[in-house]
Amino acid sequence: MKISTITWADLARVKKAAKAAKAAFPDLTYMQRLDAIAAAEYGVRHFHELQKRYDAQAVSHVDVDGGAHHCRFCSYTFDGALPADIKAHGERHKHFEEAQAVLGFVPMPYKEREQIKRTGYEWMHSSDPGTQRRGALVVLLSHFERSMGRAVDGGRWHKHPYLTEYLAYALPGAAFIPESIRQRLAKEFGEQSGVIAAGTTDWPSQATVNLSRSASDAVASTRLRENLSQEAKAAAEASIPG
Repeated sequence: MKISTITWADLARVKKAAKAAKAAFPDLTYMQRLDAIAAAEYGVRHFHELQKRYDAQAVSHVDVDGGAHHCRFCSYTFDGALPADIKAHGERHKHFEEAQAVLGFVPMPYKEREQIKRTGYEWMHSSDPGTQRRGALVVLLSHFERSMGRAVDGGRWHKHPYLTEYLAYALPGAAFIPESIRQRLAKEFGEQSGVIAAGTTDWPSQATVNLSRSASDAVASTRLRENLSQEAKAAAEASIPG
């Protein structure tokens, strides 16, 4: 019996299992199979109770300020009195849960992206080549986070490159990076032009590039993302007057 957090993936798995159980239990309706599986695996009375537990957990991430509701998990602000807004939040929240289960992280919200981006630009003005490199990568990471966030919201995160591969496509148009640093990064991560349009940083929704998305890319990207974000956040927090 599971007593852990209920996720959207759990609900989807129970629904899939209930459909698959039709042949084994032809005398039970789909809802009866749903209830039976939910009860057996989660100790609830029926599937509706499992659904309510999930809804309660989703709501627990929401802060309310007057009429404005803001979800800390999926970074969505909506009107809690409008059914259409509530539904839109539910869909976005599910997309972010699904992506987190596979990617291992949730894209940074706007405030965090801007925070690390400012640190990145400061580091790029350093006289130390290593700090310059790190600063350029942090700025590019902020662009990656925004791009990935939009891809997750659109349900197309699985077509978005991992960070290390994204860098190769972002570097050709990264005119904000001093050329000497940009060339150094291009040698390190590669350079693929003609996909991300000049003046933009988002991965195109209609891109037809065959991405590798290999396990090694995933591991390297996660490690690079964690190292860069942790260093930038620590530096930003240290710069705040005590």
